[in-house]
Amino acid sequence: MPAMPKHRPLASTGRGDACQSCKTRKIRCPAEKPSCSNCVKRNKQCIYNSSSTDDGSPPSQNEYQHPLPRSDSSSANASPSNEFNGMSASGSTGRPSISVHQQSSVHQQSSFDSINGIPFNGIPSVPTPPPYNGATNENSMPWVADFGMIGILPSMMGPMQSVPSPWEDIDISALLGQGFIDPDLNKVDDMELNDTERDHLLLLFFTGQRIFGVDMHIFSFYTRLQSPDPLVRPHPCLLNAIYLVTCRGSPLESLKRQELTFLKKAKENMDQALASPDSVFDAIRAGTMISAWMFASERHMEGWAMLGQTIRVAIAAGLDRIQSSVDINTGPLPKPRRRRGISTYLRPAVSHLELADRIYAFWTLFLADRCTDIAFELPSAFDMNRITTPLPRPWSEYETNDSHLLTCDRRLTDIYDDSAVFTKTCDVEHTPEVGYTLCSLELMYQVSLRPSKPEQQRLAAAIAKFNKELPVAYKGTEMTEEGQITVSSDTATIQFITLCSEMFLYSIDALDKPDPRALEAARRILGVLHLLKNANVGDVNLFVIIIWCRVARLMVWESKRLEASGDTFAAAPFAKDVQFITSFLQQLSHISLAAEALKSIQSWWSDDLSSFGLEYTAQQDTQWGARPLPE
Repeated sequence: MPAMPKHRPLASTGRGDACQSCKTRKIRCPAEKPSCSNCVKRNKQCIYNSSSTDDGSPPSQNEYQHPLPRSDSSSANASPSNEFNGMSASGSTGRPSISVHQQSSVHQQSSFDSINGIPFNGIPSVPTPPPYNGATNENSMPWVADFGMIGILPSMMGPMQSVPSPWEDIDISALLGQGFIDPDLNKVDDMELNDTERDHLLLLFFTGQRIFGVDMHIFSFYTRLQSPDPLVRPHPCLLNAIYLVTCRGSPLESLKRQELTFLKKAKENMDQALASPDSVFDAIRAGTMISAWMFASERHMEGWAMLGQTIRVAIAAGLDRIQSSVDINTGPLPKPRRRRGISTYLRPAVSHLELADRIYAFWTLFLADRCTDIAFELPSAFDMNRITTPLPRPWSEYETNDSHLLTCDRRLTDIYDDSAVFTKTCDVEHTPEVGYTLCSLELMYQVSLRPSKPEQQRLAAAIAKFNKELPVAYKGTEMTEEGQITVSSDTATIQFITLCSEMFLYSIDALDKPDPRALEAARRILGVLHLLKNANVGDVNLFVIIIWCRVARLMVWESKRLEASGDTFAAAPFAKDVQFITSFLQQLSHISLAAEALKSIQSWWSDDLSSFGLEYTAQQDTQWGARPLPE
């Protein structure tokens, strides 16, 4: 176990250092220069009030004066009015689109580069890379050097948590790398991290936490981190997994070089963690991150092995059998480690926040499984008819022990139940954006199995029900300050997945020509891409590449069909749509998966027209994986 953390001085920043936009919104400002990450994500101009000390220089040593206060272990259950100070996340507000403004300091290392220069769920948005032909173009795609990795999870952004109250007066930008100088480029790779390096990587993770697809309660994590009890503190497997997925985003070369060391330590420590019921949960979260890193590094077989192991451990621990959002033990003695007569290796949760961490961890693992299943066309490791765990809620409800926790649980199978109203069991919205992402992914997975006719009809009804009950915030557009119409990246995520589900569904029995409904869904997907314009797509990963390829395949088919029938003019717009998709993939062509996708699309133009309908057939003797939908 790691040694007990020391209370060490950290840089402080005055509240007057916040930019005008963050002050107006009354949120914590990271105070990054020239633009803070909050403004960059919201596509807003970042303006700081001038001051005599605002020179952009790194903090001096004598500025490190505020120690990190110790949090009592019971504070995780305290009222958020005193402890969280604005930390609550409302589930109804999605993450705004990310700006792609060309900054004057494009060649300088900024903390925003550090936060977003990471391998999962999105390519960093500043500066804009040159277009495919190498020319400079202000309107080119927003992705920058992304370290050659691509994630497996769609965006689950939604509202971010704030750092916990003990960190509120800390200069986060200093720990994120702004003005941060690598103290020892010759550092031995397998040496333990010092306190500053550890805090640097942890803050990289938590300030970009949901970009990694693994959401955990920040205050509870730091409360554990400060505990004097080694059994309470985060297990080394979890810490090293966090270091693994963040080190590439660090400006410190000595940390980047330790990536494989972090991987080795995380895997070795996982074996140790699995031997103790007190650390099994940390092992599950670590396994989720390691498997995502494996797929992102295109080490697919290792990714499958780690993902499969983690899923089986999660099931053995009972994470798929949580009965409700209040399934906690508040008695003086722990309950026996069993659930419905089945032994479980995880002690019962003793607080709503501990239970919330388990609910979020389970659905993150489920999300990773579904994404890889769809991407690689393999069956799922989860049995939907077994899962009782409710969908996650906004963190604020768990923090306050909201009374609705007792009455308003929603489950993934509700999307198939005509009698269940998914979004409105009362007048309060209880489902964060990740809940809708999970539902849309489940529908897409079921469609990808190429079901029989009766189940196609049931799925069509479920998709229609989901679209009808989807909140307006995830359906419509929004206006930028410049008066341009755009969509937020969380809206784009849900619309991409849902529209692709419709496109898959209506293409199942298309043999001679594309179904008009599938073409309509494909055109709407392209419409979302057009509306995103210069905003970061937010979830460039296996998923989006697969969606783009399926859309392109459909468009190539229709273009070739119309051209073969002599209607060249009607075929031209579809060819133009394919060109639009390839322009996106060209920006990612340094990643082998994107390069292969681009090569495949280009080769389809030479394919025989008769070959295009074959992959969509759903005859009983050729379909794979067909099975009844969850009841």
